[in-house]
Amino acid sequence: MATNTPTATTDPAWWDAWRGVLFASSHSLRELESMLEEHSGISLNFMDVLSRLHDAPEQRLRMQELQERALFTRSGMTRLVDRIEEAGLARRERVPGDRRGVFVVLTPAGAEVYESAIEKHRQDVGQVFGRALTQQQCEAVAAALWSFWHEDEDGGEGEGSTRRPPTGRA
Repeated sequence: MATNTPTATTDPAWWDAWRGVLFASSHSLRELESMLEEHSGISLNFMDVLSRLHDAPEQRLRMQELQERALFTRSGMTRLVDRIEEAGLARRERVPGDRRGVFVVLTPAGAEVYESAIEKHRQDVGQVFGRALTQQQCEAVAAALWSFWHEDEDGGEGEGSTRRPPTGRA
């Protein structure tokens, strides 16, 4: 990824790219939230937490890890987990040997809701995001933004990483 050069801070294309990311996210998320709630009965915040738990080893994370990994909410995580737990989609467990530590664990019902919702959500994303981009544009955006969402996978290289997604797997 490019470093913060004078060109990056003064060239209008950089500002347009940043604004494009923000506006595309805002418009898409608003529409996708509505679609997700309509077909699956859960919010994007619920989906975010369920996906983090689903993808975690043993489908559980410490509350602090969940807060760090969440995309949409950090400050209200305890209340969000309360609501998810009330819905029967997750439960809290004590961390052995740590009196204050708490795991948030995906329940079988939570896994079922997530797996059903994610398939429909992927279709929704394809519909909402896909109508604005050609396949070539989609691949270019995915490659350009890849390091932002694979930061934990690149050996700590983060935004300075030169690694790129394999062709066709952005």
